[in-house]
Amino acid sequence: MSSNTRMAEVCRRLEREGFTISRTGGGHLRFQHPEMNGPVFAPSTPSDQRSIANLYALVRRKIRELDQ
Repeated sequence: MSSNTRMAEVCRRLEREGFTISRTGGGHLRFQHPEMNGPVFAPSTPSDQRSIANLYALVRRKIRELDQ
């Protein structure tokens, strides 16, 4: 499965969880949740699997900040 296909799946999953997704002027994706403090950015066309894993890690960190 290509990275672009996986990123589309990630976007659908996060949208179901209440995230809004918008595109920046530079072609990146902005993921924002009403309960999160600030957005998370990711490439819209990731070059490898690591970028998707990094996106998940950033989202987890932002969510963890809410619990503290």
